[in-house]
This record gives sequence, structure tokens and C-alpha cells, in this order.
Amino acid sequence: MDKFEEIMEGLKKFNVVFLTLALILGLTGFGLVLTPVSLFGQEGVSAQPVSRSYAGWAFLAAGLSISVSVLGAGIALSKIGSSAMAALAEKPEIMGAAIVFAGLAEGLSIWGLIVAVLILIKV
Repeated sequence: MDKFEEIMEGLKKFNVVFLTLALILGLTGFGLVLTPVSLFGQEGVSAQPVSRSYAGWAFLAAGLSISVSVLGAGIALSKIGSSAMAALAEKPEIMGAAIVFAGLAEGLSIWGLIVAVLILIKV
């Protein structure tokens, strides 16, 4: 059992590192989302594209919106997938509910794609 416990401790450390990285990326994305708020807060300029000096920030924000949303969807699907497989082993009739929950988690990445497209339309 010592080898198994060592593997479990290694996985726990990896999980903590992964969640810390996700938190750092989330806070960075939140900061970048709040930075260009003044660009779109003015009246009458919403139909005009973003100036070239802010185009790099727009591309970075679009990339972060996709990457953070896909990262969040991956974390959600890892938890939902393992739980759904365990539940399906005991009750096969709940397969429909498991698919719905997995679809809801994948919807996170779709929202990230939509936000990225809306940002890139402005550039």
C-alpha cells in the first residue's frame, strides 16, 4: 500500500498545482476584462472599431476568454465524467441526466468562444 499512497500524494500535489494555476489564470483574465471597460463605456463610439493601440489587448483578451473557459470546462468535465461513470455503474437508467450535466459543462467553452468572437468583431 505504500506505493499506492505515494501515488495518491503525488496526484494531490498535482491537483493543488493545477488549481493554483487555474486561479492565477482566472484572476489575470478578470483583470484584463476590467482594463478595457472604459473603451466601451462611451456613448456613440460603440459602432467604431477599437484603435490599433488596443488591438493587441483585444487579441489577448480573446485568447484568454477561450483558454480560461476551456480550462474551466475541462475541470468541470473531469469531475462530472468520473461521477457519471460511477453513478452509471450502479444505475444505468440515469444516463440521460449524466449526458445533460456533461453538456452543461461543455457549454462553458461555447460561451468563451462567443465572447472571443464578440471581442474580435470590434478589432
